[in-house]
Amino acid sequence: MAKEKKKFNWFNRYNLDGKGVDRDEPKFLENPTLLNFFKFYWRKLSRLLSVNLLMVFGNFPIFFYFIYKAGYFGVESSAPYYQNFTALYGAELMKNSPVTSALYGIFGIQVPITANTGTTLIFLGLTALLLFTFGPVNVGITYICRNMLREEPVFMMQDFFGAIKRNFKQGLLLGMLDLAAIFMLGYDVYYFFNNLTSTSMYIMFYMSLLMFIIYFMMRFYMYHILITFDLSIFKILKNSLIFSFLGIKRNLMGLLGFVIVLAFNYLLFGFYTPIGIILPFIIVPATMMLIETYVAYPKIKEYMIDPYYSEETEADAETEPEADAE
Repeated sequence: MAKEKKKFNWFNRYNLDGKGVDRDEPKFLENPTLLNFFKFYWRKLSRLLSVNLLMVFGNFPIFFYFIYKAGYFGVESSAPYYQNFTALYGAELMKNSPVTSALYGIFGIQVPITANTGTTLIFLGLTALLLFTFGPVNVGITYICRNMLREEPVFMMQDFFGAIKRNFKQGLLLGMLDLAAIFMLGYDVYYFFNNLTSTSMYIMFYMSLLMFIIYFMMRFYMYHILITFDLSIFKILKNSLIFSFLGIKRNLMGLLGFVIVLAFNYLLFGFYTPIGIILPFIIVPATMMLIETYVAYPKIKEYMIDPYYSEETEADAETEPEADAE
């Protein structure tokens, strides 16, 4: 009897057997080089699309901020572009002359602005819900990316929500602290950069920038330590600070990777705006999370996981002769 040919089903195509993994395929966690990162990234690219969706829609309050910034529910008006417009306008009212008219034509440019209404302020307030989603979502995504690097089976939704459930309280608290630190350090860098009027301002700017860079290197490790070890928030931050210096070479490469990804997205935005807008909703955040994992977890394994198992093996070896003697 002839074997019946299976009909193609679009919805079952992801359940088909793949070509498998070559026996000589590199173990990325054992040899986390720059070249292997690109191989690892390419292999996990399809998974990253799902990871990115979880990140974007998990942090849904960010959409309220976009609505607020778009000004759809605000009151549209206009305002002068140049600060000296007020004095020029007064001079134009006092005495109209060819000179003031010419200056008015140059410095009297008006730009559209949007005034806040009650509705826009509500959307801005709803953005604060990000405090309750940022940490848990980072916990779930970090767990998935770590399992990818460890070449463990990944069940996207189960692993995501399972990791959040196991680490909800600490993830929530760490996420709040994380957002507060990003906002404060980012604001300091922005403020001092726009007020470089004296030596003290230059000093404060570079100090703020250094602290911002160090903190971002700490962020590579915070959520990985949280999901891997049972430690207090203080010890998580302390160990993350130590790793920010201990793995300085990998951390700087990770920061460079962030800059390249964001610069590429920015260039695409300038070249063709729709692609630049859509790309963060498709792959950019997940790419940055995978860079974090590739940078941080090998160092955590080297200094916190491998020594523990080495000591445990030595302890078992010391007790074995006593067992044999009995």
